[in-house]
Amino acid sequence: MRKLFMLFFILLFFHTVFSQSLSLEDCVDLAMSNNPDLQKSDYAVQQSRISSKQALSALLPSVSANASASNSGPLISDAQEIWSQSYGGGVNQQFYYAGMYSGISLAKERQASSEYSNASLRDQIRAMVERLYFQILAADTLVGVYQANIRLQDEQIAKMKFMFDLGLKRESDLLKSKVQRGTFESQLINEMESLSSSKRALNIVLGKRPNDALDILPIDVEQISLPDYKTAYAIMLENNPSIKQLVTQITVQKTSLRIAKEAYLPSLSGSYSASHRNNIYGGDAVRNDQISLQLGINLFDGFSKNMNVQKSKISLDEAQLDYEATLRDLEETLSNQYQALATENELITIHETNLASARKDLEIVSEEYASGLSTILDLTDAQVSVLQSETNLLRDLYTRKQIESQIRVLMGE
Repeated sequence: MRKLFMLFFILLFFHTVFSQSLSLEDCVDLAMSNNPDLQKSDYAVQQSRISSKQALSALLPSVSANASASNSGPLISDAQEIWSQSYGGGVNQQFYYAGMYSGISLAKERQASSEYSNASLRDQIRAMVERLYFQILAADTLVGVYQANIRLQDEQIAKMKFMFDLGLKRESDLLKSKVQRGTFESQLINEMESLSSSKRALNIVLGKRPNDALDILPIDVEQISLPDYKTAYAIMLENNPSIKQLVTQITVQKTSLRIAKEAYLPSLSGSYSASHRNNIYGGDAVRNDQISLQLGINLFDGFSKNMNVQKSKISLDEAQLDYEATLRDLEETLSNQYQALATENELITIHETNLASARKDLEIVSEEYASGLSTILDLTDAQVSVLQSETNLLRDLYTRKQIESQIRVLMGE
């Protein structure tokens, strides 16, 4: 019996864990942890951080040590063998060479660029998750609307059939009601397919199998909170990771150009070494130490340094063009999103008014139809008007929420 209770609680635990509804943040976290492209980007960030630390090693000296023991003497004769031992060490220090100090800055700038690229990818993943999340919520809500309309239509058909059997309604009225139900049902089927498709797509983004069960929590789509366009544009310039990455790329190319020019400068290094040698069986020990300073310059290398400078200048020009083009594209995208937001706000106001009017009209037409003052076509038109107004309003609300999400991604939030 105890084993049965244990098995029951284990099954209940796994059912609770695997059937719980996911919030938007839960979905984003899952996508972040399971996305292979983001994992690769995380590795690239780790490598860039290691490279930054590795670049600092150029400032440190290299230290070496050696020790040896040797035997000298004839192999065949009876002459006495001589055993000796020696040990020593040295320190080498580079004081300057092309890119020695600039290379440290370059490594840090590349690290920053890698981190901004990673942040940009995270924003893209979040935007994809939010888009699919809102699509699922919209489709799920519309499925509920269509199902409610079908239930109401079933009730109307039942009443219509009862009145037809009593001879109070025409058969054509009953048939038109059935046709209207079929229309609602076809809309329901199409929306359910859209819902399933969006769930499969979101499962893939979350790193799950496409047909795994997926249940998400609803969110409030009635209200949104966004700054005005000018404020959003300023925030975008300051926080958007794509812009930051391109700015960093310009800095990287400037540093690369500086390193290419530094190749014309001489290199400077110094070293110190000391050694000790003595005979194991006695004799004078020999001690020696040496200090040196080297200054070198490459007088001619077949114009290689000049070509490197020219290539670095071209790369810098390309980076600046990429920045300017991307900035224009992002400005256009942000402007389009705010225009779309204004359009959706107007449409929502219109459809709210339409829905209120359509519901009132349906109420009036239903009463008139029950009294024989209107036709079945009037009733059907009123029902379709309500359904269409509800559908339009719901789609606009979720579309506006998607626009809000896209604007926040552009702002780097």
